[in-house]
Amino acid sequence: MNMKKVKVNGNKFVSDMDKPFIPKGINMVCKEPERGYIGDYKPEDFRFLKEKGFNLIRLGLIWDGCEPKPGEYSEEYFKGIDGIIDMAAKEDIPVFLDMHQDLYGVAFGDGAPLWATLTDGEEHIKTELWSDAYLISPAVQHAFDNFWKDTALDDGVGIRTRYINLWKYIASRYSENPYVIGYDIMNEPFPGTPGVKVAEIMNKYMPDGDMSALEDFEKIGEMIGEIAPIAAEFEMRILNPFYDDVARAIRRVDVDTIIMFESNYFANAGVPTMIGPAVYEDDRIVENQAYAPHGYDILVDTEAYETSGCERVAFIFGSLLEGAKKMNIPALIGEWGCYPNASEAQKEQARFLLNLFKENYIGNVYYDFSHIKDGGILEVLTTL
Repeated sequence: MNMKKVKVNGNKFVSDMDKPFIPKGINMVCKEPERGYIGDYKPEDFRFLKEKGFNLIRLGLIWDGCEPKPGEYSEEYFKGIDGIIDMAAKEDIPVFLDMHQDLYGVAFGDGAPLWATLTDGEEHIKTELWSDAYLISPAVQHAFDNFWKDTALDDGVGIRTRYINLWKYIASRYSENPYVIGYDIMNEPFPGTPGVKVAEIMNKYMPDGDMSALEDFEKIGEMIGEIAPIAAEFEMRILNPFYDDVARAIRRVDVDTIIMFESNYFANAGVPTMIGPAVYEDDRIVENQAYAPHGYDILVDTEAYETSGCERVAFIFGSLLEGAKKMNIPALIGEWGCYPNASEAQKEQARFLLNLFKENYIGNVYYDFSHIKDGGILEVLTTL
């Protein structure tokens, strides 16, 4: 019997009482190696979330914390994660676990350990806007290439295989915990060296980083149209088979916890997705899955983000919602927002998006917890 606090029923989420469950969540992730990737969260933080109406947490895991050496899982790290889950459970807030990464791993950002980072000797290029390194850093791109190719380490085991084995371990650890309701397989999967071609396309429409082109929706549509085939090939040839393999491994030890999957990295900005639910070897759809895409204005993390409006995010989230409707499984927006010091324009954008989510009966998980106590966005998040 499925005792999880949140379950799948057709294309909807339901509670353990089989009542409709619409996620109103928050992201919590610690990316700091000096803290052992365990956030300094307190019981009062979870009471605060409960009082403000949040009913779900996307809790970030860091591969470097989980598996500091190949095949060796850190009990100390997982006990720290257990403590966070327990604090949430005491406030009756379920969590889903997100294997987080930014720029592949700790060599460049956060995520994979150094032992799982194979760059073929390529140079890492740091960028003023951190995420630009996806597009121009050969080291980041080759690290992803070697992951997707399952390049073997000295012990003969491939990196991708190690990652799948880790997820099987995590699933076996939390399969019977009713408050761990989902496994988000990988944060914002990036294709690797195909990013070079995407960078060329973007530079054609935004030469020298000229953001003014982002106000021309005809040009945005043309740019996305050129990027879409690159993203689609990655999803169909590499990402979907990867999700199949992870889901099959998880289901060998855990049949109830929801398997959550994301679209390609570029879908965050409105590029259409060709991703689909994971399947078994005989093409049956794996049980209990949900789609958890992310969406941000293209200006996110830039100074111009403070004055961004609603028209562009309407386009981006329209694409995400269209992709979600085609899958006939539950969906939630796994990340959105990122308003650390919300301007009035950003608050208006947040209101617009929350109304859009409400109109489409789709839950959301705001990014992230660090913004909501003194960043000005809490009132918006709790009044819609």
